[in-house]
Amino acid sequence: MKRRTFVQSAVATASIAALPSLTRGATPMTSTRWDFVIVGAGTAGLPAAIFASRRGARVLLIDAADDVGGTLHLANGQVAAGGSKLQAAKGIVDSPDVHFEEIMRLSNGLADRNVARLTADLAPATINWLLDAGLKPLDDHPVTGDAVGRKAYNVPRYLWAKEEGKAILAVIRRELAPEVASGRITVQLGTRVSGLIVDANGAVEGVRAQVDGKDLEFRGRHVLITTGGYAMNPQRFQQLVGVPPYAGTSYPFQQGDGLDLATSVGGYLRGQELHRAGTGSILTSEHFPAKPYARFEKTPQVRAPWELWINDAGQRFIREDEPLVVKREAALLRQPGFRYRIVFDQAILDAAPIGVVNWTKEQLLSHFDTHSMFTRAETLEQLAAKTGIDAAGLAATVREYNESVRRRGGDPFGREHLPLPLAKGPFYAITLLGHSATSSTGIVVDNQMRVLRGNGQPVPNLYATGEVLGSGATLGNAFVPGMMLTPALAIGRMLGMTLPIGA
Repeated sequence: MKRRTFVQSAVATASIAALPSLTRGATPMTSTRWDFVIVGAGTAGLPAAIFASRRGARVLLIDAADDVGGTLHLANGQVAAGGSKLQAAKGIVDSPDVHFEEIMRLSNGLADRNVARLTADLAPATINWLLDAGLKPLDDHPVTGDAVGRKAYNVPRYLWAKEEGKAILAVIRRELAPEVASGRITVQLGTRVSGLIVDANGAVEGVRAQVDGKDLEFRGRHVLITTGGYAMNPQRFQQLVGVPPYAGTSYPFQQGDGLDLATSVGGYLRGQELHRAGTGSILTSEHFPAKPYARFEKTPQVRAPWELWINDAGQRFIREDEPLVVKREAALLRQPGFRYRIVFDQAILDAAPIGVVNWTKEQLLSHFDTHSMFTRAETLEQLAAKTGIDAAGLAATVREYNESVRRRGGDPFGREHLPLPLAKGPFYAITLLGHSATSSTGIVVDNQMRVLRGNGQPVPNLYATGEVLGSGATLGNAFVPGMMLTPALAIGRMLGMTLPIGA
């Protein structure tokens, strides 16, 4: 059990105002009936607590970590709104309707329409709140989010601050401080919620948690699940995605607790098929979860490919100079284990720009003797044996590719950059593995953010928002600028502003 920390109005206002850390105090009264019991003090839970408190609500804010903020500690801090005051000040004409249409376009129509519609409608007021409270975007913002090989908005509405997610967290800490000082918000940290309290009719009445070895119950009119995803829970990740969590790059408390809470009362999940694995990274080792170690430049607009991308069957699976990253990502998702090797020979090594970003040729060569993700062999057959890919498949693939190079065209995948064949050893392979810091699978909710049971009926008094809904609900199977943080902030704020309080 992690150290429990607790804040109440008796703490000095001066120390609360900064909220650099939260100090230990007495256990909250279990006899209190809260208006809101919020499980997760992160991107969605914090604005829900703040705006509920401003209406006079009694709020219990619980988190397993020893600090508030959740993924804001690590996030890039990118948000988007159609119709913000920042846009108006720069003469940019935009609206929630246009923003919603672009969310659906960029998500390939796969984002949850209810979540996307709410986000678009609520985003302007949410971003204006943050701006008024002191968030300072970069000078040239908002922007469209345009990036090489990636689709973007048609209208500049995407913004972030120099300090990224921590800039938003600093603003929210300042907004949280007076609500905590008022005594309306009680913050219970280092506490993992173990279950929901349900009455005879199936309505949720509160939560169970263990505090200092004691099993306690906290009851409330509304229970909000805002616990984030499951990206740092290896067992849950493997169960939902079907591969190991190759890279542990997310917030440590992304353990999937919220999914367990919802399903324990009949809720169900969606979005497994919307997992995104990027285009693959070179990791520190084969002991997973590992960490990203180095980046191979796979963007053809930056470095045209000289190598082949080979799957476990020894086959290519996409043209290596495909300009759209979304197509490269989708192709990797169809490969066993989201795994492939970048294969080349000595002639390519000698002639091509070094593919590993910021490495010298000497650095690259040294890794083929020391690192498990780098393999060298004198023949293609030996390379296949060392990497575990199909030797016959690799030989046939290389023959076919070399013939395309000889003809200077006619590549079966439509590849245009055909500089050299793979003809003479030694041969080299670099293993790349697809991974993600987000969790695509999440809780199914209705347009009021009520958790739904499998029969389509809402679980009374139980709500969910933030990444616990799954990144698939906000991104579909693609990248939509600002659609991780903005839905959490905006819909969390809405729940705090609108759910009934009092008797």
